[in-house]
Amino acid sequence: MNLNCQRCGKLIAVPKPRAPAAGGLARLQGIQQRLTENESQRTEVTSYVNQLSIQLHRWQLRLQTLNERKQQLEKDLGSLKS
Repeated sequence: MNLNCQRCGKLIAVPKPRAPAAGGLARLQGIQQRLTENESQRTEVTSYVNQLSIQLHRWQLRLQTLNERKQQLEKDLGSLKS
């Protein structure tokens, strides 16, 4: 392709972009594959963390309920002893 030079206005040939060397292409593909695998693993771990956070919240609510029940039972027990 030919274009006019922005400085002098003369017609010049635009060089074709170079294709990556075979080794460079293989390295690029390897990096892209590892990046894809990494993203997949990140998604999996994030999912596990979210699931465990939900489960932790449920156990915290259960513990709160049990503590409230304990307090009520101790109160009832105290009133019976009086």
